[in-house]
Amino acid sequence: MSEIESATEVAPAQEVRLARTPRAGELTSGWRIVTAFTWMMVVVGLGCVWKTSDQLGLSTWWLGPRGEPHSIVIQLLPFVPPVLMVLAAINHVRYLPWFGLAASGLVVLTGLFDVVRFTGLGALEIAIGVAAGVVSLVSLAGIYRIDMTTAVEPAVADASAS
Repeated sequence: MSEIESATEVAPAQEVRLARTPRAGELTSGWRIVTAFTWMMVVVGLGCVWKTSDQLGLSTWWLGPRGEPHSIVIQLLPFVPPVLMVLAAINHVRYLPWFGLAASGLVVLTGLFDVVRFTGLGALEIAIGVAAGVVSLVSLAGIYRIDMTTAVEPAVADASAS
């Protein structure tokens, strides 16, 4: 009978690769999920502020008085940064924690305008923004960094070829 060949002699081992190679400045997949979930909860939190404002009859600056509400564009303005952050997290945007800190600053700014009029609702908006900012700050730990060993090799190879 014939000899049994080993699997490595018959077929070469295939290299398994990820669907896409992460770039320096992107978040790891776990931190991207945490970031996207956090900003989804910011949208929910701001929606709760909206509903509470409506139920209590208190008008935040972005909703306007009940009898004469602001346009829908103004009413949805505080939701723009959180929605953009969710979309950015889904699309692997680089430097996402820094954008998250800026977006949380905008949410806090929204709360600062409301804290003058209605302390409770403004404080809630500020707390939502600060919580999102804390998550963005700690997600800096999950950024891919440049591997200096591979970054230097092409330059060394070019120098030795000359």
